[in-house]
Amino acid sequence: MLTAKPLSEQIIETARKYQRHAYMYIEYPHKSYWSEPFAEQHMVAALQRFRETPEPLMLYVHFPYCTRQCFYCTCHTEISNQRDQWRDYLRILFKEMDLYQQILDQQGIDLNVVEVHLGGGSPTLLGTEEFDALVGRLDAFIGVGQLREFAIEVDPRHTNPDKLRYYQSQGINRISLGIQDFDPQVQRAINRVQPLELVRPLMTDEMKGLFAHGINFDILCGLPHQTPQSIRRTFETVAELEPARICLNHLHYSPQFSPHQRFMVDGKQGRPTSLPDTMEKRALFDVAQEVLLRHGYVRTGFDHFALPDDDVAQALKANRMKWNSLGVTAGAYSHVLGMGPHSTSTLFDTYIQNVYGTSDYRQKVLAGQLPLYRGVVLQRDDEIRRDVIQEIRNFSKLRFSDLETRFGIVFDQYFKNELGRLAPLARDGLVEVYEQGLQVTELGQEFVLHVCSCFDGYLKGNE
Repeated sequence: MLTAKPLSEQIIETARKYQRHAYMYIEYPHKSYWSEPFAEQHMVAALQRFRETPEPLMLYVHFPYCTRQCFYCTCHTEISNQRDQWRDYLRILFKEMDLYQQILDQQGIDLNVVEVHLGGGSPTLLGTEEFDALVGRLDAFIGVGQLREFAIEVDPRHTNPDKLRYYQSQGINRISLGIQDFDPQVQRAINRVQPLELVRPLMTDEMKGLFAHGINFDILCGLPHQTPQSIRRTFETVAELEPARICLNHLHYSPQFSPHQRFMVDGKQGRPTSLPDTMEKRALFDVAQEVLLRHGYVRTGFDHFALPDDDVAQALKANRMKWNSLGVTAGAYSHVLGMGPHSTSTLFDTYIQNVYGTSDYRQKVLAGQLPLYRGVVLQRDDEIRRDVIQEIRNFSKLRFSDLETRFGIVFDQYFKNELGRLAPLARDGLVEVYEQGLQVTELGQEFVLHVCSCFDGYLKGNE
């Protein structure tokens, strides 16, 4: 009698067939389909909707500076050691807040901001004087004391226990540590050397007790010199330190947009030899997942994990979990307002991205203009497909009647072609389609983005 192959072998075999790139579906439609330039009137119109519908939202604030270039990074950052430059940036950021405050006052809008996330870059570069000023300006803008969650991205190389105590005193109740990998050889290859001895003091019981909403680790899969053995050691260490959440992203290698990524690797021509390929990345992820599941973590969505008592794990059980550019959330807010260069706002049916560089950002804000770059106003079809993709990506399942009730459609008629696109994936054991819904299989969870892409109305032919 034949026995089924281990799941890890099935994943590798299937990955050989499904090697084409699939969008992460942070937003739908993908940013490549957004229009530029994007008129300020669309942002004002989106904000006006909060006057009648004060739905909860999150404010994202971007600090773009780092003192050193991490070679893996695809975030929008600028390298600077100049504290005067950081202070001047805060001055421009505060002026952007002023522009929004003017619009809100003129339109009679009170935003229901329930969460704030300080990202970057490395916002932990700011000294206490600058950080006090930032928190004070945020308090005047949205009321920090009323927040459900106030989070900051932390670079362990610029942080110590005293600094974490300071953040907690300023209202921070969740932190996210940029770990990437604990292996010294990998750290050297990505130009981010931060020994375990730097991180361990930040993960004591006292430190964890400071942050009621927990501590997150950001880790990358697919870095140079990572092996199944090395990543197993890294994740055994992660499990020992026991962060509440883990974001395990795959490395996105795009040197055409991030030229510094070429410094990660040993190869001089063609695809570099020390960077794991698609199959190797699948194997690395499988090892990491095995360690985390064995230590009691719950897989929350495609590439996130959490302890069972964490808010996100509870939201997954209750079908409240959501996904955006910062990862999975507990579903406490439905919209995001982004400030600072490169940040993105998702407000009702309107998606907007700010300009990239600090120079363009500065120029627009000082001219009294919102620093908008590109955006899109979703059509009804976009909204339907967005909800389908979110549901599949988050929960690996979809109940057709939910969409039929929400949008007044007959699912199998509206998505007749899309259900046809799913047929090959069903034959490969990635998804099971029933009369009333679909379920992504255990194997299919590793390829859930390909399942989502079947419902992408912007992809044509064999894209």
